[in-house]
Amino acid sequence: MESACCAAFGGETARAALSFAVLGILTVVAFMDIDTLEIYDRFPALLLVCGAAAQFVFPGPGIKSRLLGCVIVSLPMLLLALVVPGGFGGGDIKLMAAAGLFLGWQHTLLAMFFGILGGGFYGIYLLAAHKADKKDHFAFGPFLCAGIVLALLFGEPVLAWYCRFL
Repeated sequence: MESACCAAFGGETARAALSFAVLGILTVVAFMDIDTLEIYDRFPALLLVCGAAAQFVFPGPGIKSRLLGCVIVSLPMLLLALVVPGGFGGGDIKLMAAAGLFLGWQHTLLAMFFGILGGGFYGIYLLAAHKADKKDHFAFGPFLCAGIVLALLFGEPVLAWYCRFL
């Protein structure tokens, strides 16, 4: 993980160190969610602290983008969880709100896209292999964590590529 941060952010030591801390938190969250199907509140809180620090370390998104990132994914997730019980857990919602403060709104949308894509393929696999049925639940946090990591490390080139089609 350390080499990925250094490769992504070059000689920007503070940015690489903060990203490395975020990757460590996300790794713990992913494995904890797989094991317990829960994301403890302290981990999104740690991501919020990293998001606040990122405002000073990352030159990218401004405070408006970061604040919009807090709600652009987490609010629809909350509404969906209220309408469809068990749709998303509270930990998933808090995780994406905290990630939004760290990433900004564009990268948060990209992270959610990657997370939904990965979780969707995994769900299809579980159904096709008859390892689960439609009413079973699985940990979605690891897929959100993977999406956040991908958006953090590769978000700029992916968004630039996508914008060429608009």
